[in-house]
Amino acid sequence: MRTVQYFLFPLALCIGFYACSTEEFEGPSIVNLLGAFAVVDSLELTTATPDFSAGDQVGFSATFNKDVDWTLRIEGTASGSVKLISGYSDALEPSAVKWNGNTSQVPFFTTEDCTVELTILDEPDTMRAQLTVLGTRSYEGIPVADFEGGIPEEALVFHQFSQNMTFDVAQDAPLMGANYFKMGGRMGWNEWMLGQIDLPLDLSAVTVSAENFYLNLGVLSGLDGALATDQYVNILLSESPAAFNDDLSNNGADVFQTDMEVYKYQIRPVDWLGWQYVSIPYSAFDVKSQGGDNVRTPADITGIRLQCQSCPSANANCPENADVDVRTDIDFVMFTENSSLLDQ
Repeated sequence: MRTVQYFLFPLALCIGFYACSTEEFEGPSIVNLLGAFAVVDSLELTTATPDFSAGDQVGFSATFNKDVDWTLRIEGTASGSVKLISGYSDALEPSAVKWNGNTSQVPFFTTEDCTVELTILDEPDTMRAQLTVLGTRSYEGIPVADFEGGIPEEALVFHQFSQNMTFDVAQDAPLMGANYFKMGGRMGWNEWMLGQIDLPLDLSAVTVSAENFYLNLGVLSGLDGALATDQYVNILLSESPAAFNDDLSNNGADVFQTDMEVYKYQIRPVDWLGWQYVSIPYSAFDVKSQGGDNVRTPADITGIRLQCQSCPSANANCPENADVDVRTDIDFVMFTENSSLLDQ
């Protein structure tokens, strides 16, 4: 019996050693952990002259000796628009890392030259390239207003009668195209609302849910110097089936009355310089008035109201606003389905 035990022990030790020696290695390789970074193949583009209006895409390729955090930055030399793409890998594959002409932050790209930079986290070297946009991309969605033809014929515009009111189309600083809607003025009374624009909508063909239906719009501020205190854009969406403008004695559309089904969202505060592009899912809108079933149904939306509001300077509310122009200009207002416009 003792002889068998002595025989089995070295046999078990041998088997155990074999099992340990053939076990697969888990975790990052020693090269990824401690090896010096090296570029195997530098940055290359599948095309340097994309026409995004024709559906072109730019693919990017590069190869490294280990997995790294990398960032690709494309910047328009005329527009200043920026597109950022990032990842963690040992290679950029053009079938996976590609650009369709969209932007990460407005303004949008134009037909222009662009710089391309590929940087690696904690590494000093930058890989560079150039490209020229021959045609800009078209965004898919349901247009509300881009003001290229002026104020839409069916729109209703109202503003308070005070200093420097600018509820009209302007051309000095558009987000896209040649025109935008300048919306603001001097806050010299004890009310929050400076003015508004109302637009009728027919979204009966929309089938997505409120969570997958987005309102997208550009908002401009801060170009004239000081920002007004607590200035913001108040947005109302109505699902009322009433006539849009049946009562001509009102200052705005009739579908936003307090006894109708209306939902509200505020872009608040508008406290930035230049343009920002904002996307809001319909599901984020709050109930303003309970005139219906309180179920946000995109296909039932019949009108949109965009209001310029700010803390009033009268009665010591915000005296600092007495000599400051409120400015919450808008442009390129569009609904999109399933994703926000900048995520297309």
